[in-house]
Amino acid sequence: MTYMDIGMVVFNPPTVQPPFRCILCGNGKTFNSEEHIVPHSLGNDLVVLAPGWLCDVCNNVCSKFESRVLSESILGVERCRLGVVTKKRKPATACVHGISWFSEPLAPPNVVSAQTSWNQIPIVWSANNAGKIILPLHDSSNHNICRLLLKIGVELLAVYGAASCSGPILGDFQQARDVILGLNSEPWPYAVLLEGQVPSQMVSVFESTPDEHEYILSCGFDLFLHEVEEHKIMAFNYGHFVAAISLVSRNTNWFSIFKIWNTEPVP
Repeated sequence: MTYMDIGMVVFNPPTVQPPFRCILCGNGKTFNSEEHIVPHSLGNDLVVLAPGWLCDVCNNVCSKFESRVLSESILGVERCRLGVVTKKRKPATACVHGISWFSEPLAPPNVVSAQTSWNQIPIVWSANNAGKIILPLHDSSNHNICRLLLKIGVELLAVYGAASCSGPILGDFQQARDVILGLNSEPWPYAVLLEGQVPSQMVSVFESTPDEHEYILSCGFDLFLHEVEEHKIMAFNYGHFVAAISLVSRNTNWFSIFKIWNTEPVP
């Protein structure tokens, strides 16, 4: 397994050693598992933390909601569309809004299979009998997507804190950590970008390592960090899905920055 140190990618500091203090619960007794900042099941085999950053208990908590995201949300559909093959060498699957989706890794790009009782699914048909499936943007998967976004961002910035010699950043993200670990279930808003594009003002955290960045893009994802006043904003791009979230609070006043950037978000 190849490990990429996120601190080194963003800020190019020396190699960062694991703190053996869990960056989510602040404690942790056992650290036997590596941690994929973006889930391995989304195609990430490079952006990985060695054992010592996330304790086994918190790793297990994250694995459970990540599994639900992969199988029950729009990210699961995107995973199928990208032709992802699972660890067991099987095409990825998902079940979203009553439709079963199946990856077709040997097919041309953007080909995915779907199966359901089609007379029960809202479809907009065109004159040539081509149809668009209409799925709601807001559903029961939103909270688990939120937890995944917060987890990715907190892990990124925890490694930055260690790389900058201030130690893993924990206090600023206490509210986010509680949501990630399921200690607080109150809604935490994030914005989906309508145009499917990250504003040019947000720079990929892999910008300084072009070879790794090219490989990560080939896996279908990218990560971006930006600061708006007191908010530390993380954007996650996976296939056509792009979402941005504040890692500090539920306050949404930072959404106004998208108007300045001529980008239309959906909260």
